[in-house]
Amino acid sequence: ASRVDIVTSQQVKDVDIIENSCVVQILLNEPNPMVEKSLRYQIEAALKAQNADLQVAVNFSTNDGQGNRLNVGSIIAVGSGKGGVGKSSVAINLAIAFQKLGYRVGVIDCDIYGPSIPTMLGIEDKKPMMMNGKIQPVEAFGLKVISAGFFVEQGQSLIWRGPMIHKLIHQFAYDVDWKECDVLVVDLPPGTGDAPLSLSQTLPLTGAVMVSLPQKVSIIDVHKSLSMFHQVKVPVLGMVENMSHYECSSCHHREEIFDHGRVRKFCSEQNIPYLGEIPIDPRLRQGCDEGRPFLLDYENSAAGQALLNTARRLQPFLKTVEESAEDAIRIVS
Repeated sequence: ASRVDIVTSQQVKDVDIIENSCVVQILLNEPNPMVEKSLRYQIEAALKAQNADLQVAVNFSTNDGQGNRLNVGSIIAVGSGKGGVGKSSVAINLAIAFQKLGYRVGVIDCDIYGPSIPTMLGIEDKKPMMMNGKIQPVEAFGLKVISAGFFVEQGQSLIWRGPMIHKLIHQFAYDVDWKECDVLVVDLPPGTGDAPLSLSQTLPLTGAVMVSLPQKVSIIDVHKSLSMFHQVKVPVLGMVENMSHYECSSCHHREEIFDHGRVRKFCSEQNIPYLGEIPIDPRLRQGCDEGRPFLLDYENSAAGQALLNTARRLQPFLKTVEESAEDAIRIVS
C-alpha cells in the first residue's frame, strides 16, 4: 500500500506563524497518543530543519470534533490596552454578575504574566485535580476557575514563549472539565502579545469586552488592542470605563478625578457599544485583596449597579449551553 503524507491527506488543518513561533493544527481520524507523539516529533524536526530557532507547538483534534469542541454556551474575553486598569477585577465581578443573572459561569485566567484571579477569589493555595482524564477547575463562590497561578509557585516567574502560551490556552479550554458552563469569562493579559493572539485563534470567542481608564494614554493603548481584535476577526462587544469617577459612599458627592467621559466619546468615534462607567469604590479594591468579589456584598452600590448593568447589556450575546447545542443541531440539519 502506498503511504500518503499528512499534507496530501489534508490532515494539516492550519499553520499559524507569529514572529518566531509556529502553531500547527493536525486532524486525526481518532485519538491515538502514539501517533500524536510520533507526528509531533517529526513535525518539530522538519520545521526546525528550516529554522533552528523556531518555537513549535502541535495541536491535535479528531474528526468527531471532540478534540476541538467546547461544551459551553458563550465565551467572553476581557481585555485592556495596558495593565493597571482593573481588568481582572472587572472580569471577576462580571462573572459574578452573569451568575446573578442565572448563568453557570467559568473563569479562565490567561494573564500568564500576572495571574491575579486566584488571589482575588481567595484560592491561591488550591491545586486543580485530575479526574477521568480531565483537569477539574477549582471552585470559588459558585465559579469554576482555572489559572496559570495554580501551576506557578508564588513569587516565581516563568519565561513564556509563543507556543507554550498557545498550548496552555488550548489545555485550559479543551482539557479542563467545564461541566457545561453557560458562560466562560476569559481574563486576558494586557496588550497585544502572544496570549491574546493565541486565544483568538484557539477559542471560539463570542466576543471581547475592553476595559479602559478615562485617561488619554489608556485610550491610545486600547486603540491598538481594538485593531488586533479586528484583525483576528473577534467581535468587540463594547468598552467599559473603569475608575470613571469617585462617588462618596456616605454623601454620594461625585468627584471627577480623571477625564471622565473620554471612553464614551472613543466608543462613539469607533462605532462600538459603550457598556457603562464603573466609579471608584475602595471596597472594590478591598474585596480583591481579601479574596471575596465586591459584587457579592455591595450589589446596591453605584459600582455594583454599574457592573450589573454592564452584564445586562452583554446578555443578548450570551447563550446557555442548551441553547448553544440547539443552534449546533439547527446548523447541521
